[in-house]
Amino acid sequence: MLRYACLTSGSCGNSYVFYDGENAILIDMGLTLTGLKKRLIDAEVPFEAVGALFITHLHPDHVKGAGVLERSLHPRIYLSESSREGGLPILSKLGLKDEMLTLMSYGDTVFENGFLVTSFRTSHDSQGSVGYFISHREGSFFLMTDTGVIPEEAFELAARAEVLFIESNYDETMLETGPYSYVLKRRVRGERGHLSNTQAGDFVRSCSLKGREIYFIHVSANNNTPEKIEDMISTLDDCNSYTVCERGKSYMGCLERPQE
Repeated sequence: MLRYACLTSGSCGNSYVFYDGENAILIDMGLTLTGLKKRLIDAEVPFEAVGALFITHLHPDHVKGAGVLERSLHPRIYLSESSREGGLPILSKLGLKDEMLTLMSYGDTVFENGFLVTSFRTSHDSQGSVGYFISHREGSFFLMTDTGVIPEEAFELAARAEVLFIESNYDETMLETGPYSYVLKRRVRGERGHLSNTQAGDFVRSCSLKGREIYFIHVSANNNTPEKIEDMISTLDDCNSYTVCERGKSYMGCLERPQE
């Protein structure tokens, strides 16, 4: 059995865990160490099982706890070469030195305790941002968050996944009529910003994901609502198994191959 969880999602913090009963990997560490331990208990994942952390990008809501985690547990920490090049001040502030990092190029695949993890380029205003495709003998996952446009390789990777985590950050009308400044609105909807509900829906439609488990993540507290995402989902013929991940909440699931 392979357990997985969206431990938290949104501007308050982001973190995801995948656990095969022996080893666990994290994607992003936007929690305090105390917060991570509490949510791992809820997800029935031992803290000591976490052997690796894969970072999507270096914004605080994705990495603020990475340094503390390294000093507490010493997991292998993966991030893109470009993130390291553009994020030296952030890494220094976190206390993450070069010898603590394993660098990946876009498209690289690494084997980490039973998990094959492939990175792919995303488009965000944090240099070197990536998404991940995760393969394991018990199942496969796709995670794409914090991107203003959908990269070409994402379509092929998503079509191979059984469980998908897809950003659905904002509703276009709420963003345009909301309290954000013009500059911030332009950032959110720009090519290096976030995916709208419409973009997320079009992506699901294009990938023909009928029967897959889909989690809509990184939902804005100011420019979106679960109801708005539900409205988008109602237009999708292929989206019959989904979860809208509300800001700051945890969601758990599991995959298990049938016995032969």
